[in-house]
Amino acid sequence: MKLNLEGKVALVTGGSRGIGVAICRALAAEGMKVGVNYRKSKDAAEALVAEINTDQYPGAAAIAVPGDVGTAVEIAPMFDALEAEYGQVDILVNNAAYCPGGPLDSYTKEEWELTFSVNVTGVFLATQHFVKQLRAKGITGNVVNISSQAAFLGSTSGHLPYDSSKGALNSMTVAIARETASEGIRVNAVAPGMVMTEMVARLWEQKKDFYLSRIPMGRIAEPEEIANIVVFLASDASSFMTGTTLDATGGLMMR
Repeated sequence: MKLNLEGKVALVTGGSRGIGVAICRALAAEGMKVGVNYRKSKDAAEALVAEINTDQYPGAAAIAVPGDVGTAVEIAPMFDALEAEYGQVDILVNNAAYCPGGPLDSYTKEEWELTFSVNVTGVFLATQHFVKQLRAKGITGNVVNISSQAAFLGSTSGHLPYDSSKGALNSMTVAIARETASEGIRVNAVAPGMVMTEMVARLWEQKKDFYLSRIPMGRIAEPEEIANIVVFLASDASSFMTGTTLDATGGLMMR
């Protein structure tokens, strides 16, 4: 199957941690130029860039791109830095997210607003800037949003602001996809269930049996499995798909 990703340029927000690392590696493995965005994890981003810029990833290259997606003035410089190095961005992966935890009555208004600032407003700002660039140049592009099964089912461990923000993200995916489809700009999302990242590992060990009882496949995902879906959605292999949110939950949702 031809993916036709070689030489294309991708910006991955939140690319220095968790699923973002696997996404950057998977795109690089296809010979892409990758912008590894980070907000605080500079060392992790630079280490990943150094790894990608080796013979392990033929034809690929990467740079670290600082920026807070929830801050409007920091959006354009992220794209500008990547374009100055490799040319026009072809693919935007909206992966950066904030996820506070606790019961309903524990959240502050500030936590709620911060979650939506990153998970919803940040996606809107980055996608808006990207689409403006594509329209100005009369070219096509591709957006992949990282959602969550929690948008549909909620979180048994209590993440109301995060769950709500991912529901908004799914709606935004459809709305932007519908608006831009005739221009050759595709917008899709993937909704993972539990994924074995640093953030999940401790919770997994505490409640492993409970989570396994809910997942028909009897395990949780590895980050690389989600990254492979992102590569598919970013590639020509999914050329007739837009406005779609793919289930990657091991059968938990089956919708």
